[in-house]
Amino acid sequence: MRGLALVLLALPGLALAQDAPAPRPEPPGEHRPAPRPQDAPAADPAAASALPDPAPEQPEPATQPDEPPEPAGPPVHTTLRESDFDYAACLMELTLLGADFDEQAPIADAEQRDCGIDRPILLRAPLPGIEIAGGAPMRCDTARQLAHWLRDFVRPAAARLPGQPRLSGLEPGTTYQCRATVGGEGAGGKLSEHAFGNAFDIAAFRFEDGSRIAVEPRADSGDLQEAFQRAVRGAACLHFTTVLGPGANAAHDDHLHLDIKARRGGWRLCQ
Repeated sequence: MRGLALVLLALPGLALAQDAPAPRPEPPGEHRPAPRPQDAPAADPAAASALPDPAPEQPEPATQPDEPPEPAGPPVHTTLRESDFDYAACLMELTLLGADFDEQAPIADAEQRDCGIDRPILLRAPLPGIEIAGGAPMRCDTARQLAHWLRDFVRPAAARLPGQPRLSGLEPGTTYQCRATVGGEGAGGKLSEHAFGNAFDIAAFRFEDGSRIAVEPRADSGDLQEAFQRAVRGAACLHFTTVLGPGANAAHDDHLHLDIKARRGGWRLCQ
């Protein structure tokens, strides 16, 4: 009996295990959806902004023709142009000194922009009776300084020569000319004062009696012609800021170079 009871007690569990329903078959044609894949992580806006922007496409540079650089500042001759008042005063002074001259049209150079004279005059005689063969174009102030030097020093010096000949003319060397400096340090590097009408060269002095004193090296000849040349050359530095002649350099052995170049502090070059 006890063994039968044990068997009967075990039967309900066995029946439950046997009576568990089998899994329900899926109806035909019905499929379960595939599991949804895990969503990808959202993009980080900060990380995206840290990425460099793609370089924009650069257009092909247009081929430009080479253009010369713009010159700096006005031409030199323009900076030397006299004011109306100064120019009128200079012309009046020349007239009172008895100079023979004409006003001329402005002078310019097509190949060198700095060369020229804005208000030139053609000087034929700086003083009455002292002629310049062919006339010489220059700025008015150059002519004024030349006239004062001739009146105050050259004429009195000529009176000390044998026979006291009267000065009657100047034989010019270079007058206005667009060119570089010649002779001495820096020759050829800068424009000469001749290029602006500031300079006048004298090759010889002529006298009424037909005599003539050429400007030339006179190394201690001890005569009055040497004394005359030395005297007028030294006195020229009272009127001109540059005076060069024989002995200064080889380029000035046959003439006196006189110019009115403006220098700082009123410094003058007398050689």
